Amino acid sequence: MDRGIPASSWHAGDDDVTRLRRLTVKGFKSFRELDLELGQINVLIGANGAGKSNLVSLFGMLNALMTRTFQEWVVRSGGANALVHYGTKKTAGIEISLQLQCGADTVTYQADLGATAPD
Repeated sequence: MDRGIPASSWHAGDDDVTRLRRLTVKGFKSFRELDLELGQINVLIGANGAGKSNLVSLFGMLNALMTRTFQEWVVRSGGANALVHYGTKKTAGIEISLQLQCGADTVTYQADLGATAPD
């Protein structure tokens, strides 16, 4: 089965491999604040309601931001009120920071998202 990722890119320690090192999130779904340092291999384990699915959903949102389909993704996800921690009356928006290791360099991407009317 072809998964679209060449096995040669899986080698740990390659200097030319870009990998996510740290993910910081504020105000997304069940995450009031999340600061997650990631290793070479990461496994999500936790009780029901711990936020595993919300973490996976966050990567879906990041994909929608990158592919310029964010507005459609927000609508499919139930609107801004469903995405913001305790709703838009409690939380003004979502803050995301991604720290990537690119060879010897570290690159940080940030996004600050706020609800607009109508969402």
